[in-house]
Amino acid sequence: MRIIFLLLTLITSVCASDPQSDPLLHILPRFEDLIHQSMNQKKIPGMAVAIVSKGQVIFMKGFGVRALGTNAPVNTKTLFQLGSVSKVITATLVAILKRDQHLNIDQFTKVLPDVTLKHILSHTTGIPSAGFNNRIERGDSPLEIQEMLKNVERQDVPGEKFAYHNAVYNLTKIIIEQEIGHPFEVVLQEKLFGPFQMRQTFSTWQGFLSQENRISPHVFSKAKGKKKKAAIKTITRVSPRKEYMDFPAAAGMSSTIEDMALFLNVVMGARPEVISSDDLKDFMQPVVHTPDQWRRTSKHRDRITETYYGLGWRYMTFANNPLIFHGGWIRGISTIVAFLPNQQVGIVILQNAESGLPAQLTMQFFDWVLGLHSKKWIK
Repeated sequence: MRIIFLLLTLITSVCASDPQSDPLLHILPRFEDLIHQSMNQKKIPGMAVAIVSKGQVIFMKGFGVRALGTNAPVNTKTLFQLGSVSKVITATLVAILKRDQHLNIDQFTKVLPDVTLKHILSHTTGIPSAGFNNRIERGDSPLEIQEMLKNVERQDVPGEKFAYHNAVYNLTKIIIEQEIGHPFEVVLQEKLFGPFQMRQTFSTWQGFLSQENRISPHVFSKAKGKKKKAAIKTITRVSPRKEYMDFPAAAGMSSTIEDMALFLNVVMGARPEVISSDDLKDFMQPVVHTPDQWRRTSKHRDRITETYYGLGWRYMTFANNPLIFHGGWIRGISTIVAFLPNQQVGIVILQNAESGLPAQLTMQFFDWVLGLHSKKWIK
């Protein structure tokens, strides 16, 4: 009888972990159709999408082409720049180093003596962000900007108010190098990319260029039509932006949808031997209200009723459910990683054009996951 019981238990556990048994499978054909329709409607060249549910990747696919004017398809191994989705990878690395007692996020830092790493990760250092992205984009070095940050007049007391800041967030890289004694990319590889099995993710410009299967970014522009007709929307292929790659902790990493699906699965709790939900919990909890996200979601108060930033992650209340996420946007790319912790369902979308479509698709997908009444997110 004991042998029979163990056999039945094994069969049950195998069935439970089988992605073909996931109740969300009925949504996937409808969602894939929406992706095709939306890309055609919005003139998006290429996209990669992965969906994770209860510890399993139940959908992963590339759509379109890597660059306009070519037939090279986007597939699951196509490399995308991540933009600010890099921040959640950095925050997860900090969580690992904190767990292993290599970092104390509450102690004052050497790079900015009156702020903590917690202030940096939550964008609450009190340093105004205006003008610093322009400095990054014009090619100022991280060292030049770091020196400048030391002398900027504070707008607020550290810990009080939110000011989204790529330049300050990248100081996390410097702090890790100071405390661990190794380059940031080495620590990433040993502590995160290796254990997570992310073999196609890079934190350097050279790493991005090393892969032939990589996207080209694309930007949209509008030209006035003849005789007062509506503006004509055009899309242009542009060069990848190197400047943000010099700020890898904040916005300079690149990855594939395969690797990002692995990452999402781990941070959702599927591999506690690598990092547990308890280790990440404090990083995903609300720390400070985010006026920027609140303004952007003003048309969706029927769904989104709270917006916050945690430690490297954004947080919102979506139809009375916590939603953990982060988006990325630099010239020619848009990305998002998001999940509903209560439902254990998440999504990653990587796109080689600037638009709000990844976020819109994400919200539409979560509407369907939660069985909510019909709402048209994509217009």
